[in-house]
Amino acid sequence: MSAAVVNVITLFFVSTLLAGMMLIAWRSFGRPAHVLIWALAYSAASIEWICNIYLRFGGVSTQPFLGFVYGLCCLANGLLAAGCYIRLKPEARRLPPLLAAGVAAALIGTIVAIDDHQALRDILWLSFAGSMLLICAACVAHPLGRASLPERAVAAMFLLFALVDFCLALMAPGQGAHGEGAGHALFRTVLVIAYPLAFTGVGLFTVFLVATDLAESMRRLATSDQLTGILNRRGFEEAAERAIVNAQRQQAPLALVLADIDNFKAINDRHGHAVGDCALKHFAQRLERLVRRGDLVGRVGGEEFALLLMNTRDANALEVVEHVRLDIASVPVNGAGPLMMTASFGVTGIRPGDTSLAQLLMRADRALYRSKLDGRDRITHADELEEARAILHERV
Repeated sequence: MSAAVVNVITLFFVSTLLAGMMLIAWRSFGRPAHVLIWALAYSAASIEWICNIYLRFGGVSTQPFLGFVYGLCCLANGLLAAGCYIRLKPEARRLPPLLAAGVAAALIGTIVAIDDHQALRDILWLSFAGSMLLICAACVAHPLGRASLPERAVAAMFLLFALVDFCLALMAPGQGAHGEGAGHALFRTVLVIAYPLAFTGVGLFTVFLVATDLAESMRRLATSDQLTGILNRRGFEEAAERAIVNAQRQQAPLALVLADIDNFKAINDRHGHAVGDCALKHFAQRLERLVRRGDLVGRVGGEEFALLLMNTRDANALEVVEHVRLDIASVPVNGAGPLMMTASFGVTGIRPGDTSLAQLLMRADRALYRSKLDGRDRITHADELEEARAILHERV
């Protein structure tokens, strides 16, 4: 049995295994559309390798049949790229990328079916496969500045395998129209060695991508508040601790805000828990809308929320919080009719001796408590509270 036959049989089992793994992942982990598309891609590849096995063992080779085989190859690569695109933009309509993959595969298959030119068909499918891998790399690493380390690694491997395809496409003309060219033996040798590695590598890295997506999804579930969608206490504390360390290292200003919905128990008692949930979601949405993208917003208690304002001095933080306070008091709660609510706030800035979030939380919590004692719907800065206590102590 030749090396080429062994490779084809191996690739059949690899593609079938990948298709099964993708189907299991799709069924078990929320049925993401891109994983199903990758399962279809590897299923198409499995059928392609079955056809290749049939040809290797003396099956009848006709131009329409060859066109079908090459079309399957291009369809598998097109579906791979379509899956990466839908992973990047899950809100996008799924039909256009799938149609594009099908049309491209049909076009190349038709060209092969009507033109018995070995070099041309190898140039076509290898160039198409390389182009699809370039699309995969671009989608996985977009935007590059926010791509995770695993995403960058996968994108780099897609680029490497695209390079393999393009190099083979450049070598393909040397084999001639019917394999009579001087470069035929070299092309086939490189193809037999390099393509199985590239195909298997692409498959392994898509599995790795699914695994990292699942890990990220689990991390988000562990650090997000299920009701409001913002960070929960654990997520906020983890992110805030890192931000505080960075702020101290760079000597950058930073402000922590604790906010508490006024008379929230009365809202629940008077209107019911469903309206109370609406109030919590409304409050979180207003906070996210009114702060900058890089600031942290978290729900750290029942009706208590926290903001970490990056690169923000105390005076600017008070301006931001005043804007938030006025907005909360003037915008009716979404989904709860004319219900209005207010909130109280405690603010503190980072100090040179602060080494942990707990120190800022303690000061902000005292300031928040003073806001509630003074009548609610107001803002208290920790420095003002400490100054007032110092003056009172001197008088006593």
